[in-house]
Amino acid sequence: MKNKIIIGIIALLLIGGMVYKLSQNKKIIDKNATPVDRSNVPVAVTTSEATYYPVSDDYVLPAILDVNKTGVITATQPGKLASFNIEIGQHVTKGQLVGKIDSKQREIGVLSTEATINKLNDDIQRTKDLIAGDAAPANTINDLEYNLKTAEIQKQNYLQQIADNNIYAPISGTIVQKNTNAGEFANPGTPLANIMDVSVLKAIVYVSENNVYALHTGQSAQITSSIFPDKITKGTINYVAPKGDENHNYKVEVLIPNDGYKAGTYVNVKFSFKKPADALQIPKIALVEGVKNPYVYVVNGNTISIRKIEVGEEEGQNIIVRSGLKEGEIVVTTGQINLTENSKIQIINTKN
Repeated sequence: MKNKIIIGIIALLLIGGMVYKLSQNKKIIDKNATPVDRSNVPVAVTTSEATYYPVSDDYVLPAILDVNKTGVITATQPGKLASFNIEIGQHVTKGQLVGKIDSKQREIGVLSTEATINKLNDDIQRTKDLIAGDAAPANTINDLEYNLKTAEIQKQNYLQQIADNNIYAPISGTIVQKNTNAGEFANPGTPLANIMDVSVLKAIVYVSENNVYALHTGQSAQITSSIFPDKITKGTINYVAPKGDENHNYKVEVLIPNDGYKAGTYVNVKFSFKKPADALQIPKIALVEGVKNPYVYVVNGNTISIRKIEVGEEEGQNIIVRSGLKEGEIVVTTGQINLTENSKIQIINTKN
């Protein structure tokens, strides 16, 4: 009995100790979970001053050269390919005969129809002679002439089908893919081969709203690349989009006579036109969310405020500010991730 009492006392002490320990742990957890008020802790930032700088007369955009024209060789009639005389890498010209669908059955149809036409012509002539001698009524020739007309139409139909069995190259260029060979069956519209015309390449760039109004079709541009550092190729604007995208950028296509380039090469497209001599600029890194949602943190003493701005084109490491900032105002360039409206700041380096 005495042992049971001792064991009971020990158990109660253990349980009490565990409860106390859990209680102390909960206090520690609650204390750690309590948010620390850092509103008065200044955030270290770097800044830069909105300043007028000269603007280049040249507007340069990167692009990747693309093929301007591609074509697909197809058949217009179903049937077995009697010939298909092209190979990958071969140059073909527009309208060149490159293959043919087997036309034996249609050629037999032409011969059969010609025999029918000849017989009908003979029958018509005999009938005319009989009518002239009053040996046959005049209307007996009507059915023969109708059958003759039908046979002639049938012959023309066969001849057209035979002509349609010829397969021609739709554009001039190089065969870059061949999907079938002579002896295989071809269906109308199924791609038999692909042609790529690389005599003229194109560069597609997206021009900002502030610059696109100075561009027009037929205007020249200069193409350069790191592959040919000493080469300048003249291009011509072929297309300017009538509508911009959500970022107010407009698609512009520049055609380039190929003087040694390959499609897929990185190039720079340079447009030259007059611009204002100076423009208000800030570093691009000052934009908190980039050009899609352009706003910056503007310094007000030892705090900041959020400022929505309108931006223009990029000028090297800077970007032009169209509205929303004045010359001399200070914007945050690093440390933005830790800032909110009215955050306190500590400027550790000012970039001018």
